[in-house]
Amino acid sequence: MEQKQDLLDQLQQLTAELRGQFFQQLGPELPGLTAMHGRLLLMIARTSATTAQQLSELLRRDKAQITRLLNDLQQSALVQRQTDPADGRRQLLLLSEQGQQLAAQLKTKKRQIAGKMLTGLTADQQQQMSELLAQMYQNLISTEMSADQTMKG
Repeated sequence: MEQKQDLLDQLQQLTAELRGQFFQQLGPELPGLTAMHGRLLLMIARTSATTAQQLSELLRRDKAQITRLLNDLQQSALVQRQTDPADGRRQLLLLSEQGQQLAAQLKTKKRQIAGKMLTGLTADQQQQMSELLAQMYQNLISTEMSADQTMKG
């Protein structure tokens, strides 16, 4: 009889499989780019205008890493930088027309992967899963905040 995996192992296994399938599906759409480039494209597509700093915070990645990835996307003519009219020191990130087309293709592929993953789950189960995952995330970040405040205090 197989031993039951604990929840963390299951989440890690699911995440690894999602990343693998995401890259496998998106690889042909992103010649010379990585799944992380695709993730950035999708995030930029969801916002009217964002900055490298905002992406860094959302993705919990080093700003230098995000900047390198954005430079790749700009060199591939997928992303454009525009000076923020409200603050000339900031650069807003916008998708080029080619970037918008690619983001739309990636979004479709992402939906297909999600559909495959959620096969057999009712709408109620999907909603419950979404709520549970959101709660687990909140638990982790509120614990981090508490630990950060304790260390500072």
